[in-house]
Amino acid sequence: MSAMWSFARSALRAHRSSIVGSFLMVALASALLTATAAWMEAGLRGTASGESLPMLSAVTGSFAGTTILVVVLVVASAYAAALRERRAQFALLRAVGATPRQVRSMIAAEVSIVFTAATAAGAVPGLLLARAATPLLTSDEIVPVGFELPLSPWPVLATVLLLGATGAVTARVAARETARLSPTAAVRSSAVEPSVLSPGRRIAAWSTLGLGLGVAGVPFVVPGIIGSATGASSAFLLITSAALAGPAVVATLARHGLVLARGTGSSSLTLALANARGFSRRLTAAIIPLALLLALGTVQTGTNRAVLAATGLQLEEGITADLVVRPGSEESGLSAQDVATVTALPGVDGTTTLRAQDAEVRTDEEMDGVPGLGALAWEPTALQVLSGDGLLVDPDVRSGDLADLMTPGTVAVGRDSLLGSGTGLGGEVTVRVDGQESALTIVAVYDRSLGFGDYLVGEDNLPAGSTADALLVQTAGGDGPGAESVRSAVQHLGLRADDPAAYADAAVDAAAGQQRLSAVLLAALLVFVAAAAANTLAMLAGSRRPEHALLRRTGATRRQVLTTSVVEATAVAVAALVIGTLSVLPALVGVGYGLVGSVTAGFDLPVFAALALAVVAVAGSTTVVGAVRATATRPVVPVG
Repeated sequence: MSAMWSFARSALRAHRSSIVGSFLMVALASALLTATAAWMEAGLRGTASGESLPMLSAVTGSFAGTTILVVVLVVASAYAAALRERRAQFALLRAVGATPRQVRSMIAAEVSIVFTAATAAGAVPGLLLARAATPLLTSDEIVPVGFELPLSPWPVLATVLLLGATGAVTARVAARETARLSPTAAVRSSAVEPSVLSPGRRIAAWSTLGLGLGVAGVPFVVPGIIGSATGASSAFLLITSAALAGPAVVATLARHGLVLARGTGSSSLTLALANARGFSRRLTAAIIPLALLLALGTVQTGTNRAVLAATGLQLEEGITADLVVRPGSEESGLSAQDVATVTALPGVDGTTTLRAQDAEVRTDEEMDGVPGLGALAWEPTALQVLSGDGLLVDPDVRSGDLADLMTPGTVAVGRDSLLGSGTGLGGEVTVRVDGQESALTIVAVYDRSLGFGDYLVGEDNLPAGSTADALLVQTAGGDGPGAESVRSAVQHLGLRADDPAAYADAAVDAAAGQQRLSAVLLAALLVFVAAAAANTLAMLAGSRRPEHALLRRTGATRRQVLTTSVVEATAVAVAALVIGTLSVLPALVGVGYGLVGSVTAGFDLPVFAALALAVVAVAGSTTVVGAVRATATRPVVPVG
C-alpha cells in the first residue's frame, strides 16, 4: 500500500502542470460549498440571542441544491477528463505487469491526495467569504443588524464528505475501463478513444432526455410557481443527457463533416474533424462545461425575469381600486391618521389597507421540536393583512369566499402553497408571529400568490399594526376626473397616489432590488463553472503537445497547426452554444407559459448574449493560447 502512495506522489510530480489546474478547481468548489454550508448552518442555529433566521435558511436552501448539483457534475467531469488524458500511462502500467487492483489503488491514492489538499485549501477562504458577505445579508434584511456569522467545523466537514465522495466515484469510474481490459487491449485503446456508448450509458442518455422533455412540459399542466420551478429543472436533465450521449454525437457529426470537408481542400478543417472523430470523449469534456455555463445562467435569470413579470401582472390585474396611495418616503408607512384623512376626502367611496407582516408558517409538524432541525419545520413568509369596509383586491379566488376573512381566525391561501400539503379549504394553517402561534382556518384558495403573497388575513387576526404599506382607494367617478381630483388632494397631503399599473411597476422594481444576494450567488457559481471549463480546455491543449509536435515533424507548418486549433475552438464554442440553447429552450418556454401565459416571458436576450460571448471567449482564448504555447518551439516527439 505504501508503494502505491509513493507511486501516486511521483505521478503527481510528473504531471504537476495538469494537476495544478485540477487542484485549483477543487479548491474553488470547496470554497463555494463551505460558504453555502456556513450560511445554511447559521440559518438553522439562529443568532446568539436565540432569534431564528428562517429567511437565511430559505435563501441558502434554494441555492444549495443547485450549487451541489453543479459543483459535483463539473468537478467529476473535469477531473475525469484529466485522468482520461493519462490513459496511455495507465495502459503502460498494465502492460508491464500491474494488476487492475494496483491501478485502481494508485488512481485512488492520487485523487485522495489532490482532493484532500484542495478541499483544505479552499475551506478557510470559503468561511471567510461567507463572513465577508454579512453586510449584503444585512442590507437585504435576511439577517438582523449586528449579526456575525459564527465559525464552525461542521460546514468544512460537510464539504469534505461531499467532495470526498465525488473524488472516490471519479477515481473508480476513471480506473474501471483501463483496469478491466487486458494489458494489450489497454495499450491499444489508449491510442484512440472509443466513441461507442455502452448499453447502460445509451439507456441513461435516452432516459434523461425523455425525462427532461417531460419535466419541461409540467408548467403547461401545473401553472404557477411550483410547476414553473419544476419545468426549469429540465435544463439540467437535458445537459446531463447531452453529456452522456456527447461522445457518440460528436463522433457522428465529425464523420459526416469529414465527408463534406473533402471538397473544401482545407487541411486545417480536415485535421480538426479527424481529431474530433478520434477523441470525441475529450471534446465532449470541453463542450459540456461551456454548455452548462450558458444554460445555468440563462435559466436562472430567465426564471427570475418571468417571476417579476408575473408579479407585476398579477398585482395590476388583482387591484380593483382606482388609486393606490403610498407614503411619501420609503422609510415611513401610512399612519392611522393618514388613512383616516384620505378616507374622509371628497370623492372617496371605499378603501382597503395593505400591510405586510413578517411571519412563519409550519410546514412539517413531525420535524418541529427535533433538536437542531426545528427551524426546518417553519418556513418564513409574509402575511398580507387586509382591512376596510370592502376588499378592493381580486386574488383570483378558486374556492371559498374572500369576504370570510373578516371573521377572526381565518386565512386565505395561495394554491401553490397547498400543493403537496394534504390540506385545503376548511383545513388549518399554523402561523407564528412574534413568537406567538395561532391556527387559522382556510376560507379561500386563490391563484395570484406572486402578486399578493401566499397568505391573506384580516386585521382582526393579528395585533394592529402602527402603519400600513399602501391604501387602495375607490373613487366616486371611477378612473376619470373624480380620480384625478382625489389624486391631487392626496399629493397635497405629501403622499403618493398611483394607478394600479404604476404601483405594480414600483413593486416589481423593489422586488428586483432585493434579489442582489441571489445575483451574487449566481455570479459566483457561473465564475466557478467558467473557471472549470477554462481549466479543462487548458488541460486538453497542454496534453496535445505530442500531437502538435508530430504534425510539425511530418511537414505541417505552425500556421496550419494554429489554424486547426482555431477551427477546433470554433467547433467547441458552436457545439456548446447549440447544446446549451437546446437544453434551456424547453425550460424557458414552460416557465414563461406557466407564470405569465406567454412562452417568451422567460427569455432575457441581453443576458443570453453576454453568456454566449463568455462561452466564445473562454473556448477561443484558452484553446488558441494553449496551441500557441505548444507550438512555440519544436519539441521532441516522445518515443513510444
